[in-house]
This record gives sequence, structure tokens and C-alpha cells, in this order.
Amino acid sequence: MKRILLILSLFLLVACEPLLSPPPETTRSLTIFNSTQTPTDLPTIAPTTALTETPTDIPQPTRMPLPTNAPIPGPAGEIDPDAFILIPAGSFLMGCDPENNANQPCSTTNQPQHEVRLGEYSIGVYEVTNARYQTCVEAEACSSPRSGGSKTRTDYYNNPAYANYPVVHVSYQDAQNYCAFIGGRLPTEAEWEYAARGPEGNLYPWGDQSPDCSYANSFNNANGTSCVGDTTPIGSYPGGVSYFGLMDMAGNVWEWVADYYSPNYYAESPTDNPTGPETGSEYVVRGGGWSGNWLSLQAASRAYDLSFYSGPDLGFRCVLLSTNPYPIE
Repeated sequence: MKRILLILSLFLLVACEPLLSPPPETTRSLTIFNSTQTPTDLPTIAPTTALTETPTDIPQPTRMPLPTNAPIPGPAGEIDPDAFILIPAGSFLMGCDPENNANQPCSTTNQPQHEVRLGEYSIGVYEVTNARYQTCVEAEACSSPRSGGSKTRTDYYNNPAYANYPVVHVSYQDAQNYCAFIGGRLPTEAEWEYAARGPEGNLYPWGDQSPDCSYANSFNNANGTSCVGDTTPIGSYPGGVSYFGLMDMAGNVWEWVADYYSPNYYAESPTDNPTGPETGSEYVVRGGGWSGNWLSLQAASRAYDLSFYSGPDLGFRCVLLSTNPYPIE
């Protein structure tokens, strides 16, 4: 009964409490920014005059244009893809000399420079061409190249337009088979280098002048681009002719030679007619190529590939056999 009376009393007190009135409504103004309207309540700042400088006030760096690649020179005369040159018996210093290498480093695999004596031999003036290699394929003495294209041409090997271009995509055995087909063999590494640099020990086939795109089809170190970026017709760089009259001994394509590769062979090579290590897993390739930089164009430069490798920058030339392949006078 007391709880009911208490609740009833509380109810009466609440009912007698005056109601509170809500606050009067206020009007909010919204200002829309107009980029074309100039506020009138802001001080106007007079524009300042911009400082100007003539081009002569600030020294401008001079940019030297990168040298452009020389056009392909082209053959100097008639080209005979079957031509061979007789290299007389003689001696030369094989390998790289750090004291006389045009301020270029010598790889340890190209040292020490050492004397080599060779008997006479006949070596191809030019790299073996697509047309000449095809005669071996048609005679079923050689396998077709692993690809009928080149680096930038899908139709290369069987295309008459490229008959006088070097054959590529051939393995070591393919090269050996062709040379045997014409009565020859691959040159030894020593024979190749002697034919490339001559008895005077030229740094490059053409002499000691620094390379450029007028001497060889290669990578151009001066501007970081390729002279051509693919093969060129054999004999297209008469300015790069070697001491003995061979063409493309630097550039165009790398060339298989007969020797197994060993990085230490120059320290143990015999003096007379060296033929390379007795065993190995890779074979030597020489001459740089259209992909090779200027250091690889040096006559002493060495590289190597596995025997089954074939690529768009790798070809070969041959040496003809005689009754005594290594006579020394």
C-alpha cells in the first residue's frame, strides 16, 4: 500500500513540472565559392614583377651527340665464296699482352702471351655462306641449320637474297661435317689467330686502330647500339681485311675452331702447331660477331660454346687438308 502511494505521488509531481520550450530556429547561410568573383573584404595585393633571366645568365651544359653508325661499306670487288689463301709457315706471339693492348684489359684465359710456330696451311678467305652450306645439305653430308631464320629475318637460309651471307644456327659437328665435305677441317685456334693478326701481332685484323662500324659488323661501344644487329654479306668490310687478306675475321659471326677450350691452356701450350687440350666439354669460338663488343674483336680474344650450341651469331670457315697438315719449315 505504501509503494502504491509513493508511486502515485511521484507521478503527480512529474505532471505538474512546466514544459521547456525548444530554442528558436536559426537560419544557416551557405556561401558558394565562385572562382570568378573577387572577394571585396580581402586586401588586394599588387602583383610583383617576375624576375626574368636571359639564357646567357645561366651556363647551359653542352651535350655532345652520340656518334652514328657508319653505313655498311660493301665489298670492294668480286666475291668468290670458295676462295682460300695459303698462309706461309711462320711464328707469332699468340695471346694477349697487358702492356700492349690499347689500354684494354687482358683476360686471364688469353695469357700468357707465348710464341707459336706453324706450318703452312690454306684457310678460307670468307666465312661459309648459306649457298655453299646448302650444297652439303643437298648431298646429305650435312644437317640443315637448326633454324632457317636469322636474328631479324624469318626467311634467311633458303632465301636467295641471303645466299652470300654467312650460314648460322650450325653446331660444332655441323661445321666439321661441312669442312670434311669439301676436303678440309676446322682451323686450330692457333691457325685462326695467326691468320687474323699476322706475324706482326696486330691487335685487330686490320691493325691497331680502334674499331668502329667501318671496320667490322659488331656492337658499337661508342653509342651502345649494334652496327647492324644481324649478319651482313661476306666481305662487306674491306677496311677490316686481315694481314693475310682474310675478310670478316672480326665481326659478322663468331667462328667455330677445332680446339677444346681450357682457360689455362696458354700456360701449357706447346710451341709447335698447338692443337688444344686433348679433352674438354666446350669448344673455342673466335672473332666476335655482330653481337660482340670491341674487346671481343681483338685477334687474341677467346670465347667458347658447347658443341651442340647453334645461334644466330655463330658460323665458321675451313682449312684445306694436305698430306702433312702441320709442316714446319
